[in-house]
Amino acid sequence: MLYTYPHYYKKFHCTASECEDTCCAGWEIMIDKKSLEKYKKAEKAEGAFGNRLHNSINWKEGSFSQYHHRCALLNDENLCDLYTEMGPDSLCKTCRTYPRHIEEFDGVREYSLCMSCMEAAKIVLGTKETVRFLSKEDEREENEDAYEDFDFFLYTKLTDARERLLEILQDRTLRAPVRMKLGLALAHDLQRRIRDGKLYEVDAVLERFGKSDRAGILQKSFEKKRTSKKTGFEKTDGASRYELMLALYEELENLEPLHHHWPEHRTKMKETLYENGKSAYERQRKEFLASAAGERMELFLEQLMVYFVFTYFCGAVYNENAYGKYKFSLACTMLLEDMAQAVWAQREKYRADRSSDAAEPEKAETADSVENWLIDLVHRFCREVEHSEENLNALEDVMTKNAEFGIMSWMEALEEE
Repeated sequence: MLYTYPHYYKKFHCTASECEDTCCAGWEIMIDKKSLEKYKKAEKAEGAFGNRLHNSINWKEGSFSQYHHRCALLNDENLCDLYTEMGPDSLCKTCRTYPRHIEEFDGVREYSLCMSCMEAAKIVLGTKETVRFLSKEDEREENEDAYEDFDFFLYTKLTDARERLLEILQDRTLRAPVRMKLGLALAHDLQRRIRDGKLYEVDAVLERFGKSDRAGILQKSFEKKRTSKKTGFEKTDGASRYELMLALYEELENLEPLHHHWPEHRTKMKETLYENGKSAYERQRKEFLASAAGERMELFLEQLMVYFVFTYFCGAVYNENAYGKYKFSLACTMLLEDMAQAVWAQREKYRADRSSDAAEPEKAETADSVENWLIDLVHRFCREVEHSEENLNALEDVMTKNAEFGIMSWMEALEEE
């Protein structure tokens, strides 16, 4: 078995009761079958706590019950009474592994830290150097029947493509939007080979995107397709970043909310960003990019794209939709950039209002304060999108099927940077 993980993976340690937003509240915690059986036996063996355990589980749904949006076994000190009473081995698979995320393939397990956890988000967003991916191997063998129909040839091409994507996305000689466009073009060309059953052409595609002048080649190709009437690309006439992002945000609103505070938070950000129209959005964006928070966006975009592409891209081996996986990563990253703009604008308004009422004006934001609210924003977003299979699939689905999210719309939006 081969294990792959980012170089910062082992830095994670749970902060338990000191966590700023406990993972034991705000969503439903599902219990695996093995743990459910263990809890059924514990009902009789654990006396009074066994009775409490029985009443703290929704046996029909296979999840822990919630009281006031908190796990029934979470105490007032934000510690788990199940852990305290029965020890660490009593935890279900979800609680035992979180926030470690695992993607499984034939003979391979890939580990990452999910940024829905505040501490994990601090680690990922706190990584200033380019991310390295480490691998180790052991003698363990998988059940061969579990991957009977696994397309290993497709998987190798996807891993090769992802390696090139991660190289491009971390090429700091190019601006982040250029890297994102290059990745989009690569994923588009890769998908064509998958669709046409021409995986033998993938190596040539990857070689082309490995050339030192790849950004110039992309720009020439983009300009040619932009002026052509028959490009073979899905083009939305007159599309702008504002229109694309508004449409994307409306798709976000269609997803199932997991935390009870999220819909209100999401709506306020939408109002801040889009309710005053395109000109106001563009003016606000220009001011945002000139701010301390805006200066953080280059690295922010890189960190997010690397995180989402590493985690999800090779999952295309199961649905043959590498292009959709990349556009999902792009959608999440650009949504988070716009949301960062919204939070910045809200904080600026609050600061201005406070300054007008105070003897001394409010101090400008520091790099540390920007980092803190970015971490909180990413953690909120990731817990909504990444912890629902329905949400993950729905967002990838609209990226694939809706013409308004075609490649030229993205290219035009990123060209405005």
